[in-house]
Amino acid sequence: MLTLAQVSLRPQEEDDRVFLEELVIALREDEPGFRHLLPSERNRLLAEQCRLQLAHYQRHFPQAFFLLIIAEGERIGRIYLDHQPDHMRVVELSLLPAYQGHGIGRRFMETFQAEASRCQIPIRLSVAFGNSAFQFYEKLGFRKSGQSELHEHLTWWPPALPKEERG
Repeated sequence: MLTLAQVSLRPQEEDDRVFLEELVIALREDEPGFRHLLPSERNRLLAEQCRLQLAHYQRHFPQAFFLLIIAEGERIGRIYLDHQPDHMRVVELSLLPAYQGHGIGRRFMETFQAEASRCQIPIRLSVAFGNSAFQFYEKLGFRKSGQSELHEHLTWWPPALPKEERG
């Protein structure tokens, strides 16, 4: 059984591209738009989507920390965090399915919440409509703050931050 003490972070490197593609495939292969495809076609499309998504994140969040989650020496997920003076944005938090539900994501989110409380800034993130992660973030105190065509936008506010200072 994996303990939270065995989980760490390290900077993402160029050599991690294959793992990132495997992560996206593992997380999205059962989505309705991909289920009907042959595995080779599905994997090719999802790998390309992974590359485009990473390029998008790097372009729109150039100051973000692009980190891999490591457990027992193995890559098990990724966290992309953009820490600005007036807010934090969790750009991406994803774990391989076998590591979900063991408190790993919650541990990192609670650490981010403690840092945001210390800085008195909100944490923002977006979740695709229908993604079960919405409930995960709600349990952590995130509330819906808007939406776009494909995503719900969620915000967590430090409890001590006065309501009139919340944007």
